[in-house]
Amino acid sequence: MLHLMRKHATSWIIKFLLSAIVIVFVFWGVGSFREENVNRVAEVNGTVITIDQYYDAYNNVIEGYKRQFGDNLDDKLLEALNIKQQVVNTLIERELVLQEANKMKIRVTDEELARSIQSISYFQKDGLFDNRYYVNVLRRNRMTPEQFELSQRRSLYLEKLRGLVIGSVKVADDEARAWFNYENETVNIDYIAFEFDKYTELELTKEAINEYYENNKDDYKTELEIKVAYIHFDKKKYLPLVKINTEEIETYYESHKSEFETPKTVEARHILLKVDAESGSEKDVDAKKRAQDVYQKAIQKDADFAKLAQEFSEGPSKDRGGYLGQFKKEDMVKPFSDKAFSMKAGEVSEPVRTSFGWHIIKVEGVNEATSLTIGAATPDIKEKLENERADNLAYDAAEDFFDTLYNDPLTSAAKASGLSVVETDFFGSRGPSTLFRDRYSFARAAFELEKDQTSEIVGWDNGYYIIQLLEKKEPFVQDLLVVQDRVEKDLKNKLQTEKAFENAVTCLNTISESGQKTLTEKTAQADQSYSFTTSGFFKRNEDIPKVGNEKDINTAAFSLTANNPIGYTVYKGLKGYYVIKLKDRKQPDEEAFKDALQSVKDTLRQKRESKLFENWIESIKMKSKIEIEERFSK
Repeated sequence: MLHLMRKHATSWIIKFLLSAIVIVFVFWGVGSFREENVNRVAEVNGTVITIDQYYDAYNNVIEGYKRQFGDNLDDKLLEALNIKQQVVNTLIERELVLQEANKMKIRVTDEELARSIQSISYFQKDGLFDNRYYVNVLRRNRMTPEQFELSQRRSLYLEKLRGLVIGSVKVADDEARAWFNYENETVNIDYIAFEFDKYTELELTKEAINEYYENNKDDYKTELEIKVAYIHFDKKKYLPLVKINTEEIETYYESHKSEFETPKTVEARHILLKVDAESGSEKDVDAKKRAQDVYQKAIQKDADFAKLAQEFSEGPSKDRGGYLGQFKKEDMVKPFSDKAFSMKAGEVSEPVRTSFGWHIIKVEGVNEATSLTIGAATPDIKEKLENERADNLAYDAAEDFFDTLYNDPLTSAAKASGLSVVETDFFGSRGPSTLFRDRYSFARAAFELEKDQTSEIVGWDNGYYIIQLLEKKEPFVQDLLVVQDRVEKDLKNKLQTEKAFENAVTCLNTISESGQKTLTEKTAQADQSYSFTTSGFFKRNEDIPKVGNEKDINTAAFSLTANNPIGYTVYKGLKGYYVIKLKDRKQPDEEAFKDALQSVKDTLRQKRESKLFENWIESIKMKSKIEIEERFSK
């Protein structure tokens, strides 16, 4: 059976809170609190993962991707993300972690739980935890304190267990240097491009077209198509029934104050004189003296601070005249922020010591903190609460109707309830053309049904649906006359690809046989379809200038050496085949590494911690009994 929990059973704020609590898993702690039922997804060492838990988690992951990708989250991306498998794997891993935490007798005291909840700013008033806000926020989101506290306690279990597993991870300076060099080394290549679209003089005979069609008939099959009937409970229709009172708006405003606040920011430049030694050492005293000298220059009448920064600063912002842009207080190290946020626009500070060295700061602008009044915020709050309430009403209506369904056809059951049923034309994996939103999600839910089967409630942005599968149309090979244009285009692409490959190989063989160590203009012009150019410098896993995002060519370029500068084969890209030759190679700057040392070590440590925890979970999986229902294993 297909079931999807109500999309807004927890609002965006609760989702934010839970996502902030999560250590590893996207939806840790927001699984269903309902009792297990017979509809299971998997079983882990005897513990059942239910269909309700699956759809709760699935819905949260979809919401996360919507926030991440926005309008770019289309059908193809959803398919590539393989969300079903993600959700199943993560639920299994969550259960394994909980079981291991129990085995290791990890405990979370009531005091630890209370401190963690009281520290959440959304439950605070004037910096202090407010139990009324806490209960009201949870109540509005259909969650009890007991349910939320259970999820929070589980999160703390995971945090403690993860700390035990990864606690020994360390990163040495030489490891950081090796990684930094690898990530920031650059190469410059010469290349000859054999682009597919340059081969236009190709003859497509009738015989060749027929032969290609006969050999590739499966490429011209229709996809499986289905026809369904559905009832749509559109939340917009319930908006006129919603009334939001002043008390509700005030409660929301008080419990979400940070949503309406813009923090104070400072716009500044600085001049940094680096010090590796400890404060008070001879090197530190010398750097402070130099900083004082620069400070005296900076406070002179008509002094150009940006030019002084370009001349004296030893930080990465030197080339920008020391410009740091606008920043919040917590964005900078404390001594720097404390000083910058105590200054007025136009002021220049005396030298300030931080862990990086001595700074002279010039504040160029101060943007004071602002806060929307409840009056200004009311329209947005009212709209948000109305949408939530309308969504709840739409779900309630869908649930009331669903409870009346037995084995009756959807059409007759709807007629008895005075509801309208929509019957679609046949459609494929992209969904019905009449649906402009959530087409792909609708199709995915519909294709999981068997003939005459009715789904449970499924919900997306524009409301809730109950769907019944009416008919299936099996795939078939389309006649050549119908797909002639596609066949000719595919054949042309094939011939262009073959011709480009043939010419690229001939060019590479010519270079190899003549013993050439460089790609000369003469070689490049041996055929009018060739082009010759130098790329410019690029890093690993970075777009190649003038070529684009070509992973294989990028990898090949970094494998070339001064002794073996020419690629051993031709490399296929999106636009054609390439013959490449190493022109130059650069190592990263020593000063850049010093500036980045701590962040590099932090990045490597986090990567190593994640990998260690991942391997630990895999080792637990190997020793566990895990059964996955067939419909969720693909």
